Amino acid sequence: MAATASVFLRVRTGSKVGAEYDQEGLLIQVESREDEEQTVKLAEILELLLAAGYFRARIKGLSPFDKVVGGMTWCITTCNFDIDVDLLFQENSTIGQKM
Repeated sequence: MAATASVFLRVRTGSKVGAEYDQEGLLIQVESREDEEQTVKLAEILELLLAAGYFRARIKGLSPFDKVVGGMTWCITTCNFDIDVDLLFQENSTIGQKM
């Protein structure tokens, strides 16, 4: 039987492998997939957040996830409408904390 390569070591078409750091400062490799539609939608969302007054969307050091979730949290907080949720948001959280 021929040896096969692990499916976890393959990079999908349209994906790129990058390096990021976890909460402890350890280097981890992550795979992210970017396509044209995703980039266009992110630009539209950030444009709407900027028009609403959320200027942290311009910070280049924040990830797109942090910009969008932070902007949504800011919008809900700013609208002065009573809702029953806990709006704890921290930048650069681990994926477990983000969920």
